[in-house]
Amino acid sequence: MNKDPGQFKGVPPPEACSDSVCAMLDRVGVPRDSKWRGLILYMRSIKNYDFLDNEQKEQLQALGMEVLKARDFSEAKFQEIIKANERILSAPWNLALTRTLQETASLVQEFQGTLLKHKGGVQKLEKVTIEAVESGGDVERMLGTIRRGFKEMATLIEEDAEKMVAMSLTDSLTGIHNRRAFDTHIEKAVVRAEAEQRPLALFMCDIDHFKNFNDQHGHRIGDQALVVVGSILKGFAEEMKQLEDRDIFPARYGGEEFAVTLFNIGKEEAEELAEIIRRKIERYNFVIRDPDGQILASGIKINVSIGVAELLVDCPGCGVAHLVDAADKALYLAKSSGRNQVRVYVRP
Repeated sequence: MNKDPGQFKGVPPPEACSDSVCAMLDRVGVPRDSKWRGLILYMRSIKNYDFLDNEQKEQLQALGMEVLKARDFSEAKFQEIIKANERILSAPWNLALTRTLQETASLVQEFQGTLLKHKGGVQKLEKVTIEAVESGGDVERMLGTIRRGFKEMATLIEEDAEKMVAMSLTDSLTGIHNRRAFDTHIEKAVVRAEAEQRPLALFMCDIDHFKNFNDQHGHRIGDQALVVVGSILKGFAEEMKQLEDRDIFPARYGGEEFAVTLFNIGKEEAEELAEIIRRKIERYNFVIRDPDGQILASGIKINVSIGVAELLVDCPGCGVAHLVDAADKALYLAKSSGRNQVRVYVRP
């Protein structure tokens, strides 16, 4: 670990504090010219770090407040805070790794089942072929029987291959597109939007206070909340496709965050559609049931914050990365402004 007083693992060094900030640090007893000042200045400037998501920023800012309230500036406390900082920074990567491993395990299990099914199909084909040859009948009829057997086998393999591809692009919990599918789709959508000179919007949707919801109701109920949001997004996209032939692509981006791309839709209309989504989720009457289906609680509400952005047409090189970053910035603004609202990215 870097022991430089002004630097911390995974973050750039903060700037020197202003007179007012330094005076505040003096009042709470933070030692002068110490690594503690560098650490606290870093935590105060969290909102400026684009590589952190909204939850990380909130957790690190809360950690900074904990330091100032405790006024414990010992070496042991410093090491404790540094470790907590590193846990917060690595949490999204650990979550992504866990999700990837779970998806891989699911695919392996499905693949094993497919292999067993194909084994049975091969055995059936072998039996049909042997019976056709041993029957000693008409050659054309015999070859026709064998051809039909091979055709059936090939059809099964093609169907299973398509199913495996679909599974690799579907979130196993919510049933909507997963992050892998989103990454592929948005790359193609940006290329198409630029080639056809059409607008492309994106909104990032995050369940408010999801950690508290999980802590209060348990992860099984938290999973139900994710399924509900995914179902509402999927249903809305299908409805818009059927009624207005609109191209809307919802996906689970990671954790409690969802991403929705809207092709040939500008940010003003995207903002209106995002507000419709927000109200649909806000009005949903969430019911908690036990494993036997009995209602334990009802009338529970979940809210979401949504950030909207549009692909810039007059900015060479402002492609996928800029679009996602802009939507994420708008989401952070919605979160920091009180949550349960839609905010639009405003270009500086």
